[in-house]
Amino acid sequence: MESFWLALGMKALATTLVVVIASVVAERAGPKWGGLVASIPVSAGPAYVLLAFQHDAAFIANSALTSFASGAATWIFLIAFVRFSDRRKLWISLPSALLIWICTALVIRAVPWSWPLALGANFIAFVAAVSWGIPQSGPITKQISAARSWFELPLRALLVGVFVATVVMLSNAIGPSATGIAAVFPIALTSLAFLINRGFGVAGAAAALGGAIKPMIGIACGFAVLSLTPELIGTWPALGLALFTALLWPMWIIARHKS
Repeated sequence: MESFWLALGMKALATTLVVVIASVVAERAGPKWGGLVASIPVSAGPAYVLLAFQHDAAFIANSALTSFASGAATWIFLIAFVRFSDRRKLWISLPSALLIWICTALVIRAVPWSWPLALGANFIAFVAAVSWGIPQSGPITKQISAARSWFELPLRALLVGVFVATVVMLSNAIGPSATGIAAVFPIALTSLAFLINRGFGVAGAAAALGGAIKPMIGIACGFAVLSLTPELIGTWPALGLALFTALLWPMWIIARHKS
């Protein structure tokens, strides 16, 4: 039990540091790269590492299958945010998009998912997101804003760390399906929207989250791999393979932009 709480604290701290670093990179690079930063599995990755300490391979595989299916909810969330952000303030667009994510997640929770069905749901949601969720506006310029309070980034990071810890501690009670949905709640995207809005306004936040649509293929593929492999090759090798898969797509995008 003590080793679990130690691992929980270490992973929550690691998640906190990752969010701080990702937020600073997103702010300095601007909306063009903000979506790419958001496509890294900042909260779901550490959550599954912690779940692996507590549950067997079957639980991890079943949770990952629901997380894979829940990728459709994330793409719908991105569509909603971009659409609601048109001539609206962040305090309207972001809660509206989160409400749509919750409603979609409740539907996903009620469906007995199979791998082909989850793949189909992701494909339909991705096509819709590419068609309707990528802003067509021109370059976004940085706005003049007040100096950021010293506690803003640590506070956002702390929220992610607390969220990861909560998912793991509740997993025994809520089961693998609900755990898989909770693990992909768009907390990192929400934090990124707040940060980008501070410097670039709601149009910049929409550009950043719209820019996450294509890179998030990597996360979907990572969950697809994790839903199939834990009982075949073991939990930890499956997690490593899933993480490599999730990072491969955004890394390829970075390499393509640099070339």
